[in-house]
Amino acid sequence: MIDQSIIKRKYLWLQEVFSNAYLSICIRNQMFIKKILLNIKRKLSKIFSVFNKQGEPFSTRCENLTSIPGIGTKNCNNFYEAGYLTPESIISATDEELLTIPGVGISFVKKLRKTLGRL
Repeated sequence: MIDQSIIKRKYLWLQEVFSNAYLSICIRNQMFIKKILLNIKRKLSKIFSVFNKQGEPFSTRCENLTSIPGIGTKNCNNFYEAGYLTPESIISATDEELLTIPGVGISFVKKLRKTLGRL
């Protein structure tokens, strides 16, 4: 006859093995899900960074644009909202395109072209 204590120990041992296996599977699943979520977070942050340009603090936005003579902290926001995010984009724009920006007049365009040596 088999001793009851042996059966009980085997039962408790199997219970512990299955419990540990279940925990191991849960931990692996959690780690896998966490890895997926971190990857998604990285991808979304890259996507949102493109759209978040207008959400940047005013000083950060204007830092590059104010390097152009005639663009100060007051009117740099107009350039930014018109889609001119870099000094290069403003420099390469035509006179007609620049004149469509609120607050930009012919005197600014002339000053810009004169400063850059492009009349």
